[in-house]
Amino acid sequence: MENIVIRVKLGVKDLYSFLLRYNYRNFGGIFGVAISFASLIGLGLTFTNNSTTTNIILGFIGLLWTVIQPLLLLQRAAQQATKNAAYKEALEYEWQEEGISLRLDGQEEMIPWEGIAKVVETKKYILVYTSRIHACILPKDQFKEQLAGVKEWIAKKVGNK
Repeated sequence: MENIVIRVKLGVKDLYSFLLRYNYRNFGGIFGVAISFASLIGLGLTFTNNSTTTNIILGFIGLLWTVIQPLLLLQRAAQQATKNAAYKEALEYEWQEEGISLRLDGQEEMIPWEGIAKVVETKKYILVYTSRIHACILPKDQFKEQLAGVKEWIAKKVGNK
């Protein structure tokens, strides 16, 4: 297969989308949202019978995973996008026989195919996980012409990990 080179520049929106997916697509995130909704329902049903302190606690718990956590994730994405040099410039990925070569600012790192834990495709992204918590975020709209080739490399080298 022929090597494929793609350039990707990540922004706050891309990082925020990844953080939301990572934090809410697991047991803890789903459980947190369920607790928040249960607290809001409980608050609504018992508001007049509760003390002010109980209403404040139920309201806080209700907002914790539905409003507060997403806002904190947005803040973290914005900080990463502005402070981390890796997000200030476009990253270059080269899909090769040995693995995926990642280049940024004159430096190069090779991710061998064996070092890829899994690949997840969403509507807007291809996420190449190198560990349970680290992933290369590849916005599909930034490499539309090479998307079919990238998917072919993934199918050939990574399979159904």
